[in-house]
Amino acid sequence: MNITEFGKVVRKARLDAEVSLLQMANELNVSSAFLSGMETGRKKVTENWVNKITAFFASRNIVLPNLAETADVSNQSVSLEGLSPAHKMLIAGFARTSLSQKEIENLRSLLAAANTKKENI
Repeated sequence: MNITEFGKVVRKARLDAEVSLLQMANELNVSSAFLSGMETGRKKVTENWVNKITAFFASRNIVLPNLAETADVSNQSVSLEGLSPAHKMLIAGFARTSLSQKEIENLRSLLAAANTKKENI
């Protein structure tokens, strides 16, 4: 099975941290097959696992930006729980809209700017 975007990020981080799949699995108290399943898309990546994996690498001074987003892409779903109706409609609208690559890049830049502004508040 192919590795997912989430799996690519985690595997690269493991290489950077010089940690094997088995070593990471042991430290997280799961089987290496379970971790491999998340990396290849056979297992869904929950928010809880995103947090555990982020903490695992943070303890090794490795930051994984956008790990939650890569998990969403790998899971092929995004939770709408807790969002306002307007936010939910916006997400649904994006999911159903055909955008050019240029439009996608423009929106990505806008989102990055909004996130930067939010972090500086």
